[in-house]
Amino acid sequence: MDTVSEGTPFSREAREEDDGRYAGGNVILWIAAIAVLIGLNFASWSFCMWVFGQPEHPMNYRLLTKLEKLDPIAGVSPVSAPRGKFYSAKDLYAQVYPFNPIQLKAYNGILKRYYLKNYLERSDVTYLSGEFRVISVQEMGPDDVYSSGLVIRGQSTTFPDAILDLALPTPDVPENFMLSPGQIIRVEEPAMCAAVLNVDRLQDSTMIFTAVPLISKTSGANPVPKEHHFSDSAVITVSPPEIIQIDPERWPISSDKEGVEVKPVSLSETPAENGGAEDEEKPAE
Repeated sequence: MDTVSEGTPFSREAREEDDGRYAGGNVILWIAAIAVLIGLNFASWSFCMWVFGQPEHPMNYRLLTKLEKLDPIAGVSPVSAPRGKFYSAKDLYAQVYPFNPIQLKAYNGILKRYYLKNYLERSDVTYLSGEFRVISVQEMGPDDVYSSGLVIRGQSTTFPDAILDLALPTPDVPENFMLSPGQIIRVEEPAMCAAVLNVDRLQDSTMIFTAVPLISKTSGANPVPKEHHFSDSAVITVSPPEIIQIDPERWPISSDKEGVEVKPVSLSETPAENGGAEDEEKPAE
């Protein structure tokens, strides 16, 4: 039998060269696989940080609430309300006015983020207070930020370019809640703690501030739902739902887009229906 020469593919030298190539190839594959796993791990970690850190994004909020990874929205009593600063309509307008669209969007995101996290370990809540002239009262429904309750739109009595959408979420909408157009309501500081959730700038530089009372419980050992009195015929018990809808198209809450024209106020009729009724009452010419 012929011996295997050193120059053939079956020689010891040839086999050692092949083993070296295979070993080198395996190392490269392992390095590539480890790099891919590290990249996936980093991407997963970054995604989780983004989801948990920014619940104000609709997709993140839906995911967190579905997985029950976000505490439900909870009301507070006057003594347990988070600390913050109370702004008049003029002062808040002056603070937000210099913001460009990108800055305003980021600012709104921060306002919602703190609210959705129940202002955990926060002491810089933005509150709005003052007197406002009623423009309209509307009932909120399934397509709104809050699925049940009322929203009062009012214009600041001291700074007309500031409009307030005061959301009053409650599962039990009062049968009688009447505020006359032009009637003055006061958003009290400690009794209501109306936290600002969103700011919209209209084309004429008018700003709409959406706020919601944080106070929904009385103080004491046995707290009960707190009633907010706007007049003798306008009393409501605010109770925030555990989950809201934060999609951008739902803000501002009131469907009265311009918010500067005084319209008839009726809980049983929307502003559009009021306008239609007035048109029907006009005699034919």
